[in-house]
Amino acid sequence: MKPVKVLLVDDDEDDYILTKDIFNEIPQRENYKLSWINNYEEAINAMLKSHYDIYLVDYRLGKHTGIDLLHEAIKSNVDEPIIILTGKGDSKVDEEALEIGAADYLVKDQINPYAIERSLRYALKHKYNLKALRESETKFRIIFERSKEPFLIMDSLGGIRDMNPAGLKFLGYSKEEVLSLNGTQLFHNAKESIEFADIIDKNGAINDFQTDFISKDHEVRKVSVSAFLQIDQHATEELYYCIVHDISGRVESEKASVNAEKIAVTERIAKSLANEITNPLSNINLSLDQLNIELDANNNESVKLYLDILKNNFDRINLLITDFVNSTQVADLNIQPRALEVILDESVSALSAELSQNNVNLQKTYSETDIFVNADYECMVDVFSHLFTNAIEANASNIDINVFKAGEFAVIEVKDNGNGIAEEHKTHLFEPFFTTKSKGFGLGLPNAQKSILSHNGKLEFYSKEGEGAVFKVYLPSSNQAVLWEV
Repeated sequence: MKPVKVLLVDDDEDDYILTKDIFNEIPQRENYKLSWINNYEEAINAMLKSHYDIYLVDYRLGKHTGIDLLHEAIKSNVDEPIIILTGKGDSKVDEEALEIGAADYLVKDQINPYAIERSLRYALKHKYNLKALRESETKFRIIFERSKEPFLIMDSLGGIRDMNPAGLKFLGYSKEEVLSLNGTQLFHNAKESIEFADIIDKNGAINDFQTDFISKDHEVRKVSVSAFLQIDQHATEELYYCIVHDISGRVESEKASVNAEKIAVTERIAKSLANEITNPLSNINLSLDQLNIELDANNNESVKLYLDILKNNFDRINLLITDFVNSTQVADLNIQPRALEVILDESVSALSAELSQNNVNLQKTYSETDIFVNADYECMVDVFSHLFTNAIEANASNIDINVFKAGEFAVIEVKDNGNGIAEEHKTHLFEPFFTTKSKGFGLGLPNAQKSILSHNGKLEFYSKEGEGAVFKVYLPSSNQAVLWEV
């Protein structure tokens, strides 16, 4: 084992002799080799060249002080530990030295072999621990910056301390924007952010916490968060290190599977109901016609009134069954390259009377270049007509349509300032026959979703009650020129 090279920086030779005698009395004196320099300039030169393992620096160095030397060493990134030697009553100097970065301080009149050996051991151990910590931080920083998974660091109050490039890209923020946020703002559901913090505070870690994050443009991102709590070495601060996994694809796949099963079940129920109800309805209809003849309803207002009521309700039930059955049928689609602008303009045109009657202002923002999608023209006109109708019936006074490209998809965003969707209704929005309207069968959105899925697209929505709604339709874009050449 090589001896530790110690440099004493002191302008008084007598102090060097005294210090050397103290070193000779250290029980493990063979572990240390003491050298001496008596001026500031030679000392800083030795430090810059890393000639020694540790430095004992007297506070008084002629026209300079040990604090001056310490400042210069810290500014020059000197890694070796520095111990300041002071006189009695210099407590302010001692505190200042530690604040600047000294490894320790010793009062010269109180130095003995055991005190100096303890201080040397402590300073060297601290140096090695600090070096290991810096190397660990460097490795972590490399992983943090290069990770393809979003990585987030928050404090216990939710303040965001850092987010890696993958996280910034995932949520659409710049570094400056995300650092101005509180972590709770990333959660779509505020209650889940509280639950997340409670679990990690109780257990010190959390694995695969599934929740929804909100991106800068208000898109809901399905995520799974794994995190651990880290307390700094001075026990003054708690930090949450969070790895965020995007599970949108998995959730969408599971949802598509569930939707497919729902559609299959609904289709079986519809066919069964059609067989069970259609025949009795036909008999009721024939009986009503016969009663109309036998009771001479045209000459009896009371009889005619009751027969008309029965007939109207028969027609309503018959229409309900017909719509239900039709909603489960998978129609043959005529998929061709279609210009989105034309489809949307046709949908708006079909509702021009309703828009005018309800004083709805509709704004369209299309891409500078035409966007083509692979779609069944009539089917998609019906889909967008229904989305616009929903906005009108939600008392919207403004509807904004934005069309843009996102990777391989064309995105049609329909935003309104209507009543919005209540939180308790969101999970039921695409269920057949679920409706909050006094009229209608609740088949519009389920049929729209089914049509979009049949085009290999997807339908998303974002809404707060009282603040309107945003529906986004994703359809596979088409290279019209290539398709036309085939």
